Amino acid sequence: MHHAAKHHRRARKTNRRRNWNRTLQVLAVFLALGDLTALAFAPGLHVTRVRVDGAQTLSPQQVVEEAQVPSHTNLFWMLRQPLTKRLAADPVIDHAERSVRLPNLLVLTVAERQPYAVLAATQNGERQFWLLDHKGIPYRSLDKPSAHLPVIDAAAALPADVVLGRPLGAEWLPEAYHLLALARTDRALSGAKIAVDQNLNLCLNRKDMPQIRLGQSDSLPWKIALADAALSAYGGALSHRAAYIDVSCPQQPVWRPRAAPGAIKNASARTDTSN
Repeated sequence: MHHAAKHHRRARKTNRRRNWNRTLQVLAVFLALGDLTALAFAPGLHVTRVRVDGAQTLSPQQVVEEAQVPSHTNLFWMLRQPLTKRLAADPVIDHAERSVRLPNLLVLTVAERQPYAVLAATQNGERQFWLLDHKGIPYRSLDKPSAHLPVIDAAAALPADVVLGRPLGAEWLPEAYHLLALARTDRALSGAKIAVDQNLNLCLNRKDMPQIRLGQSDSLPWKIALADAALSAYGGALSHRAAYIDVSCPQQPVWRPRAAPGAIKNASARTDTSN
């Protein structure tokens, strides 16, 4: 009996302690809610300053306007605003973040898409150009190609109209990017333009260098290595003598010499005489 009573008293003390702990926890929650409510409606915590970080081609004013930052809004309520979603709707912006700094500063951090290549294509009967980022997403229209970026010239039909900020969905684009990555690693093969024809054959062009015809996208590293070896052979003489190098069949690479200027003139003269 003595042991049972002692155990009963110990159990009652434990239950009282648990109940007291629960009461303290409930009070802590109410106090925290009260503090948060006070903070959420505190007039001294209204956003009065907005800082924009990361903008390069967009101005800070453009970022603020696109985010639609509301005025006279509490700093903590600002965290519930879909600011980053609005910013992500801009094709130039890859992603955006927002944060707050007490007592009244809102920080908008944007990461703009970086130019990687230019897409050239005919759409709706008109020659058009778009900036592409490293993921192959078009994000800005151009009047003409950039002198500092490689061009992907798509004679192959685009699957649909180009929509800025959305993936192209073209089956040949990953292969063109693969070729572009291979060409970037070799200064002798760095291409000014990659052409994709209607049959999805790839061709690498560079100013004052022979055209490199690669055919289909299979075995691209092997084909690039063959073209590189051909251009380097004989002290680089082939780079001046060849009109093009065809490695579409890597087992049988071929090249065609450039026509001599005299031969072109003689051919023109013969044509004129025949008329």
